[in-house]
Amino acid sequence: MATPLNYRPNADAMIIGVGLMGQHMATHVIEWLGLRKLVLVDHSPTIMVGTEKATLADFAASISAANATGVEVVAETVDVTDENDVRGLFARHPGINYLQHTAGISPKPLTPPEDLTKEDVMRSCEVNLWGTHNVIKQGVRHGGFAKGARGVIILSTSATVGAEGRASAAYEESKGGLLNLLKLQSRHFVEAHGLILNGLAPSPLRGTMAAQNEVSAGRLQAVEDAMPLGGLTAPRHIAAATMYFWSDDCWCVGEVLTIDGGYTKHKPIYGPLPSSSVGR
Repeated sequence: MATPLNYRPNADAMIIGVGLMGQHMATHVIEWLGLRKLVLVDHSPTIMVGTEKATLADFAASISAANATGVEVVAETVDVTDENDVRGLFARHPGINYLQHTAGISPKPLTPPEDLTKEDVMRSCEVNLWGTHNVIKQGVRHGGFAKGARGVIILSTSATVGAEGRASAAYEESKGGLLNLLKLQSRHFVEAHGLILNGLAPSPLRGTMAAQNEVSAGRLQAVEDAMPLGGLTAPRHIAAATMYFWSDDCWCVGEVLTIDGGYTKHKPIYGPLPSSSVGR
């Protein structure tokens, strides 16, 4: 079937952060792109797949076994905050065409900013802001990206940056810095290094871990109850947006696409105001 979207043949893709979103992409992207190589990167050698623990290497092997194309699927355990670690990653896998970066931490959700410690804030900034900056830095300096490579950075996986502060104040602050990196420096990266960066800002996903945490589960339900399109954002919604930004036909640089079913949009009020608010 003909499609308006075009991609590079025999390309190499890298997914950093093999959680709910990363696993969904890994499961489908080989077929979608006809990849030559897929590199799966996480900070831990063990990940949660559904409700079960699995090694990252075993998950990569299962992805490879499910595809009869002979694509190479590689598992890499890397600390994105470590310059040597990330430099070594790109030395082993140069010329990446497609990058999806989902790695991030969200410490102490629903905690007021004044109750956070310096460690809470600085660790969030180290992983979410510096970790992403480090991936871009090492990639452009050491041949990590092919000319015209396309990268998608996940700005938020709990609340759209700049619209809501009920997730983790430390998380939102660090992601706000990442938002500025993306929007203010993206033209530089495409002109100086041929790297095309865009971002996604999805609303919450109902992953296994979040669903089992009382605070997170309650917040997810509150978001779902207020979702104009109904339900919650799902990995397929993020995958579809990633594939758009990855396509040769995407004419965007430094744009951030909000994927939230309308959740963060202004809710207009028509008709008479509630009597309790009149005269206040």
